[in-house]
Amino acid sequence: MGAEQEQHEQEQDDDTMNRGYNLNDNVDILAEILTRLDGRSLGVAACVCRLWSTVCNRDTVWEALCDRHVVGGAGDPGTRSVVAALGGYRRLYRLCLGPALDRLTCSGDPADPDKQGWAHLSLSLSLSLFSIDCYERLEGRQRPASLLFLCSKPVNVV
Repeated sequence: MGAEQEQHEQEQDDDTMNRGYNLNDNVDILAEILTRLDGRSLGVAACVCRLWSTVCNRDTVWEALCDRHVVGGAGDPGTRSVVAALGGYRRLYRLCLGPALDRLTCSGDPADPDKQGWAHLSLSLSLSLFSIDCYERLEGRQRPASLLFLCSKPVNVV
């Protein structure tokens, strides 16, 4: 009888080992993993299931993504309150950082030090224009007056 019981316990242990770890059992670990994704991958992960969608919509996940690309201000309570007033980190990435990063990756070799400097300046400019646009919209203007020059014709900043 003892050998049968040991064999049964061994089979149960093997079943437990073969099942592995269910990532959905620990939302904090899932959130930590999702904070390491890029924007497109995070959008795809949000389509996996309802739980992943909920975790992907957390502002802290998008904050980590934005902080990887913007130098300084990471974790500063003042920065968080400003970004919250602008609509949150997800909106900031979707409307400002994401498109700016797409333009920068299409422009050439990211390892070039000159390009890295331009990339930082370009992101700073995009963030500034985004914040101006948001604050002008908060005042009730339909079209932001200070940014209309961007709509008239393409501007070459280089």
